[in-house]
Amino acid sequence: MLNFIVSESKCTSCRACVADCPAMIIELEDRIPFIKPENERKCYKCQHCLAICPTAAVSILGVDPETCVSPDKAADFEQVDALIRTRRSVRRFKNADVDAETLDKIAKAAANAPTGKNDHQVQLVVVDSREQMDKFKEMVISIIEKADKEGKLDEHSAIFAVMARHFRNGKDIIFRGAPHIMFSVTPKSAPTPVADGFIALSYAELAAGSLNIGTVWAGFVMWLVAAFPEILTNIGIGDDMQVSYALLFGEPAIKYHRGVQRDEITVRKVKLA
Repeated sequence: MLNFIVSESKCTSCRACVADCPAMIIELEDRIPFIKPENERKCYKCQHCLAICPTAAVSILGVDPETCVSPDKAADFEQVDALIRTRRSVRRFKNADVDAETLDKIAKAAANAPTGKNDHQVQLVVVDSREQMDKFKEMVISIIEKADKEGKLDEHSAIFAVMARHFRNGKDIIFRGAPHIMFSVTPKSAPTPVADGFIALSYAELAAGSLNIGTVWAGFVMWLVAAFPEILTNIGIGDDMQVSYALLFGEPAIKYHRGVQRDEITVRKVKLA
């Protein structure tokens, strides 16, 4: 049930919600917006109607418009630019857990990332404690060592055994000593599962940076899960789920004192005859 409610005392019949509804299911009846019961299933649940109403007259999905964040609080370009430029791939972390409140803020930022057809089926699979992370690392390294012992590593995957030996000797190339890891996973049946997961993690990464939480995209981990799918099975990610990528994260053990200047990018402007 959409719980689409319009305050008649606030509504000015401006038709903004009618015009902006992507599903085109909002109509006016006696100058008040409404949705026919048979059309509710067509709703994208995007909340555009709530967001565009200038008088906060529209509520949907139980959301009170008066409690929603105001665009006046949005960062300006300079602030967003500074956040992007000061984002660094962190590879040295403190031996400390990220607190639950901070992790919740990061997850909620990811929840607001756009998805194909507004499907919003992205899930975050998180190792949220150092104790569990140690077990996760041991599981991964043991799988590599077993494959190496059984002669199952070919010339392309022989590097895994080298990484495992380095890990045992105190040099953590794979996990960088991170206390946590976050996978973005989406049902393969979703409209755009790979893209949805990447976008969600990008939102999570920037949110983490704003909270002074360091992140690094876990390329070696993704390389390993491609070679050893049992890693995912062991943490409850089934074959029906698409893993987009993973982020290692935690409190940084270092501080970068300035952003960088890296503005070169190829921009090709389309000109049609």
